[in-house]
Amino acid sequence: MIEIYTNLGVSPEALRMIGVVGFILYIGGFAALQLEILDGYGPAYSIVNILAATLVLVSLIGEFNLASAMIQVSWIIIGVTGLALRIWQRRRRSRWAAYPRHMPGKGR
Repeated sequence: MIEIYTNLGVSPEALRMIGVVGFILYIGGFAALQLEILDGYGPAYSIVNILAATLVLVSLIGEFNLASAMIQVSWIIIGVTGLALRIWQRRRRSRWAAYPRHMPGKGR
């Protein structure tokens, strides 16, 4: 089997460290959520999870595991979808906030 990471000029040790950083982000994000440091509905939690999954996925170049790759890709897709939904909802709310809440001449 041709080692992809050698063609990319990345050492196996570097790939392992990338995976460990992803692991730290996963655990740190989950701990921050449980300790109420991060809001599960906020963009920061989604970004941490997307970044963690991406790093673990990159680390799999060294030692590929199909099940792990499928989990990471799914996590990235779900995270990006959730983040996009939150951004869309926030923009939609700010657009509605620009409209007056009462009609002129109708009283308050």
